[in-house]
Amino acid sequence: MDSSERLTWQQIRERYPDRWVVMADHDVEERAVFAWKTARVLAHGVTRAEAMGRAREALEDHQFYGCRFTGTIRGSLSQQRQLRLER
Repeated sequence: MDSSERLTWQQIRERYPDRWVVMADHDVEERAVFAWKTARVLAHGVTRAEAMGRAREALEDHQFYGCRFTGTIRGSLSQQRQLRLER
């Protein structure tokens, strides 16, 4: 995996469908603190634990990172709320 390539969220979703992705080096929007244009994908996996495990070594070089699911979150509304809180 080439973690030096910057991708938009749409590109990440197309390249890694229904996967958990660990991203870093977010190119943040100027006026929106939580919005970003591009990021680098450090690792991906079928489960969040798998993705984080694969990224663990690379995360030592990054102070800020995110782990998100590229597919549709399915389940009860309470499960979806819990996932949002854990991110």
